[in-house]
Amino acid sequence: MSANLMVSACLCCARVAEAQEVESPPLASPIQATAIGLQAGNWLVRARVAGVFPVDETSVIEPIGGRIETPRMLLPDLQIAWFLTEHISLEGQGGVVRTRPRIRDSIIGDFKIGTIGSAAAAASLQYHVLPGRRINPYIGAGVSYSHPIWTEPADGISDFKVKSQMSVMLQAGVDRQLGANWFSNAVVKYLLVPEQVYESGSARFTSGMDMVLVGAGIGYRF
Repeated sequence: MSANLMVSACLCCARVAEAQEVESPPLASPIQATAIGLQAGNWLVRARVAGVFPVDETSVIEPIGGRIETPRMLLPDLQIAWFLTEHISLEGQGGVVRTRPRIRDSIIGDFKIGTIGSAAAAASLQYHVLPGRRINPYIGAGVSYSHPIWTEPADGISDFKVKSQMSVMLQAGVDRQLGANWFSNAVVKYLLVPEQVYESGSARFTSGMDMVLVGAGIGYRF
């Protein structure tokens, strides 16, 4: 009798365990629990170090001749992106940028013009190619606006004025998920910068150039 009871009890326990195995979903591992890639509604904050390289510089300097040269710059680069869909994001950034143009090969030699401090803001729309993958390349296009907030003439240079500029911006980059919410990022941006005019008394300098920005850093997803 007791043997029959034990067999019945064992059969009961087996059936209960079998039922629990069917009804209970398997526990997700830490790797499975981490969301892969970037999805609609995500916010991604990126912090980078960026090199800025002027290209295709042209200038007209009257009456002394020569050319205007804008030195390369190394800048901190902080921006935030909001994902409207898994493929489309809106990126924005802003800050203060200092440029130090100078004149080369004029009839009176080489000299610095001064320092220009500008408030800059940029916005772009990005298309992400592989949103569900750890490595996700993207392309984008937008605009960059800069407004001079102060100028500091170099020694021997009288006060001068410059104008605000609105530039078209093209970009290509890639995000790589390092784990959990952390990402690495690399980006190349090309800015089509309009002509700039420097006015100082009776002197008038005109310069044109585009800019290439190359940056790398890390990002955090919210």
